[in-house]
Amino acid sequence: MSEAKKDAGTLVYFAGLQSRGEPCRMIAAYGGVTIQNRYVTFEEWAKLKSEKIPYMPYIEEKDGKILLETVAICKHLAVLGGKMVVDEKQATLCKTANSFPMQTADPYLNLPEQAWANFKLPTLDGWVKELAPVLKKLAAELGNGPFFAGEKPGYGEAFIWHNIENQMVGPAKAKIEEAVGKDDMKKLMTFHAEFKALPGVKEYLAGRPKKFGAPGSFASKLGQ
Repeated sequence: MSEAKKDAGTLVYFAGLQSRGEPCRMIAAYGGVTIQNRYVTFEEWAKLKSEKIPYMPYIEEKDGKILLETVAICKHLAVLGGKMVVDEKQATLCKTANSFPMQTADPYLNLPEQAWANFKLPTLDGWVKELAPVLKKLAAELGNGPFFAGEKPGYGEAFIWHNIENQMVGPAKAKIEEAVGKDDMKKLMTFHAEFKALPGVKEYLAGRPKKFGAPGSFASKLGQ
């Protein structure tokens, strides 16, 4: 595929949050897809939000076409890149990653505790109780790995990696590890290590901002 055809346009998402924009950017980086990033504040998003653009992230392509839905964006970028496995298993993984309880790690990490109620989040203990069986099922699906697709990574795995990353740097890390168990956590973290070392992904992760999260969030206090 020509370089022109591997230009995905502009990805628009919130500034300062380590959330749904991340798997999109990792997929693009691994596939050598050029993507510009536009980071918007909550105030800017209030003005951008419309019937045409009801949620983020979204991609604005060169011709002005808007591509919505995170799972659709992930698949689109993987197809453009031509390196990742694209199949029904990866579609299922991506949907799992974009849903409760996997994706719920994002608000716990990126938003201050007083804002959690606005998202009707369960208690951390309640969330971990829902999360642990999903993680154990994912560990079983890994098989001999190193990836869910075998020797080659698929696009849904970028989102699963993002989930695990946020879960492991978030406020419930110890609770998750205890609930999932040593053996299954070892399998998941082996996958996590293999995925973050992929060419393109490794460089993207090394270069992304180390400071993130809304003021007062768990993320904003990391490294202090």
